[in-house]
Amino acid sequence: MMEPAWTATEWAALGDVLSGVGTVIGALAVIGAAYLASNTFDSWRKQTLSQRRIEQAERILTATYKVRRGLSLVRAPMLWGYEQQKAEDYLREKGELPGDEAGKKKMTIAQLYFTRLNAVMDDRKLLEECQPMARALFGEKLELALEALNHQFQRVNAAVQAQYRFEENTDRKFRESIEAVLWEGYPTPKENELDREIDEQVATIEKHCVPVLRLEN
Repeated sequence: MMEPAWTATEWAALGDVLSGVGTVIGALAVIGAAYLASNTFDSWRKQTLSQRRIEQAERILTATYKVRRGLSLVRAPMLWGYEQQKAEDYLREKGELPGDEAGKKKMTIAQLYFTRLNAVMDDRKLLEECQPMARALFGEKLELALEALNHQFQRVNAAVQAQYRFEENTDRKFRESIEAVLWEGYPTPKENELDREIDEQVATIEKHCVPVLRLEN
């Protein structure tokens, strides 16, 4: 016995049902695609940010170690003969060399330190250029540590100028405080305040950057 044929109304109703199902499936597909795209974007963003942090951590550490080495070179207690000769020749060429022996010696030593400071200028600029991204990617503490480390060169510069103005009756404690800025490890590494500050700043920088470069983190 044959089944009765569907009427036009029934076919129309079925079409509406199927159309509704298709709409729901389409909507679910759109939602699924949007969710997948969102996850893909978030994953890409995290990966990109992670890569930027790795690159900047390496850049910051490289600049930090160059500056630390530069501070050691500038503050080396030994004033080599060739450095003094070069400084004296420079002052003579500029017509700035004093006529008296005491004045000539003081001016020569000051120029020697200025020459050392100028020699590490590129490293100082590199560290300074790291500060904006250090703050953006790692926070304010890292930026301030970089700034504080770079500031030690200014302290050395000020100490050089103070030493140039030493007189015979200059207070001994004041002399020693200036010499501790100029000479690394004086009187001992543990007693030298500037040595300790440099170590603390480098340790802070390493605390932020080194873990980013280690695979286990």
